Order: sequence, then C-alpha cells, then structure tokens
Amino acid sequence: MALVLDEKLVEKIVGEVMFRLRPASQPVRAEENRRAGGVSSPVISTQIHAPPTGGLTPPARLSHGATFAITDRVVTAELLSSRLNGQKWAKVAICPKAVITPSAFDYLRTHKIVWHRNTAEVAPNPNKPMARWKALIVTATPSVLQAVEHAESQTFGKQWSHELLGSADEAINSATSAINRGEVSGITVFADHAELIVCRANRSERVNAAVVSDVQLIPALKQYMNLNLMVVRPSGRSFFELRNLLKEFGKS
Repeated sequence: MALVLDEKLVEKIVGEVMFRLRPASQPVRAEENRRAGGVSSPVISTQIHAPPTGGLTPPARLSHGATFAITDRVVTAELLSSRLNGQKWAKVAICPKAVITPSAFDYLRTHKIVWHRNTAEVAPNPNKPMARWKALIVTATPSVLQAVEHAESQTFGKQWSHELLGSADEAINSATSAINRGEVSGITVFADHAELIVCRANRSERVNAAVVSDVQLIPALKQYMNLNLMVVRPSGRSFFELRNLLKEFGKS
C-alpha cells in the first residue's frame, strides 16, 4: 500500500530535520520556524559587540595632589601632551636645567596646570642673614665697581653683596658652590673670559648660566631657562649699562 504524504507534512518534516541539524548559535528564520511547527529552542548568541567608536570619550582621571616629574632638558607643548597622556595632573615638576618653550607655557596655562622647578628646598639659617643676589668681580673696571656699589646702596646691602676675586676659576667655584647650597637667588660674574665661565659652570646640576650683554634678554632667559648665573663681559661697558643689567637681573 503506497503511502501518500501530504505536502504540508513533508515541509514540516524537512523543516524539523533542518532545525535539528542547525548549530545552536545560528538564529532561526521565521519561515523555517513556522515550518518546524512554530516551536523553537532558545538560541544563545555568542557574538561579542564592540563598543561604538563615536560618542564621548570617558573623562580622564584627575590625579588630585599628585605631581608628575619631567626630566627632559627641553620641554615643549608636544612633549607635555605626550608625557601626560591625556591625564589631568594637579602639578608638574620640571628639571632644574630644562628649557621651557613658549608653547609649553601656553599648554600649562591652557590646561591650568601648576608647575615648578624640581629643586630641593634649602632651609635658611636664621642666624645668618642671606644675601639674595651676589656679584663676583674678576675684571674690576671703574664702571663695574660703581654699578655694584649702586645696587648695594639701593637695597641697603640686604639684597646685593659683592666679592673681588682673582681668577675665573675662583669665580666658577664660588658661584656654583653658592647656588648648589641655595645661598643665593642669583649671581652675576663680571669677567672677560665670560664664555669659559659659562661653559664650566653649566656642568653643575643646579646652575643655569648664560653670557648676557642685552638687558632686554634677561626676562626671557629667567623665564625659559631659569637663569641664575649671569656672566657679563664688562670691558667697554658704561656704568648705566651695567647698572641696568644688575637691576633687571635682581628682579624677583
């Protein structure tokens, strides 16, 4: 006896077989589900959805009270952006001898970051008054002596003092020693061998020396390279020129 199969029954059987052969993670289309009798087993999706690339970036971590130290010798805005890596640090400590470019100053100001030179604080000796600025005289021209005496008289000897030395070596040793011990805010050396003194003095970690001949350069040198040792070649310079150099260098 031949068995006559109904068309709908055939579709139902085929659909059931296909359903059982299908991997569990593959979804079932509505048409096949209908053919299988309208009943389907729950499907567990194994697909991992990647987070959207657009939208807002999570806020950077703010390191309250934390200080980030930078030891590079030249600090630029690009370097700050790379080192800070998107994190908002409260303070940034910069190497004492580092040169800070104008773009770096703009970056720090724009991002409201407090910065300072990473130097050790030296406790003042209450029993010994400290002269903030000092002049070391190797080449003693009349204009030099007059300018130094004028600086001392204007501050009543409380901010400026001077010392007469016999050689460039003495000036280098005296200047680097005073700066490294934190005895002074800055030193001016009057000597004809200015480049030699600057070259050797800059070998000291905390000394930032430069030969200065133009008073208008002093503010930039103090801001960008933390100038604390100004060396002046006094030959041929007038009292007024030397006085103005000392006055500008001694400004806080």
